[in-house]
Amino acid sequence: MDLPSPSAQLGMFGLSWGDADEPLTPAYWAAQTWMWQIDAPHHYKLGRSLAEELLACMLGGYGIPAEVGLAAYQRLREHHLSGRELTDQRQVEELLAEPLEVGGRRVRYRFARQKALYVTGAFRELGAIDEGLDDIPLRDRLMAIRGIGPKTASWVVRNLRASDGVAILDIHILRAGRHLGIFEEGRTVERHYAELEAAYLAFASAIGTRASILDSVMWMTMRQLGERRPASLKDGPGRGSKTTVPGAQGQLAF
Repeated sequence: MDLPSPSAQLGMFGLSWGDADEPLTPAYWAAQTWMWQIDAPHHYKLGRSLAEELLACMLGGYGIPAEVGLAAYQRLREHHLSGRELTDQRQVEELLAEPLEVGGRRVRYRFARQKALYVTGAFRELGAIDEGLDDIPLRDRLMAIRGIGPKTASWVVRNLRASDGVAILDIHILRAGRHLGIFEEGRTVERHYAELEAAYLAFASAIGTRASILDSVMWMTMRQLGERRPASLKDGPGRGSKTTVPGAQGQLAF
């Protein structure tokens, strides 16, 4: 992949490309996304249908560790594939309340009662959703379901359609965007989702990457780096080294 010189201007946000060997620069994101696009362009997919992606995305996020959300998804997915519907709130709550095996440990799924309420409500509406809708109208339709906001709805649409027209703005994407300077201070996903999404999509376009893959690459990278300060990241993956941390936006592709 040929990239502009590190001092070249990106043409937006007053950014320079930087070096692909330096983590979190525009060049770094472009190179990492390019490598993932070649090796595993659909690595983030979790299911094979709207029902499966909806279930996986509803069970993840919002303070639930990715591995726990995926374990809960596997349990409910097996229940669903066995021919039993996910519309019985009490039954779904019991499935979620039973401890999960995660990394050799038994852990509990948080908010089992609330998530059971939302999941069963969503699956009662599933048959009324027109899957022929374009990406944004489909996201809007999903957001009309109780318990589904723009982030979760975008996650479903991205995974299902490989959509480059939406962004999954969780804490990791916000951290990456704020480090770059593409998100204005004081903007929150609760009040400014559309504005933040537009800035993210503009950045993806400016560096010539697919927004769907960049989102996942940012998620994996920022999760791997945790709370370490970007300035101290001198040993991060470089031009010839792809981020290898498993993704849970996600990595389980059934």
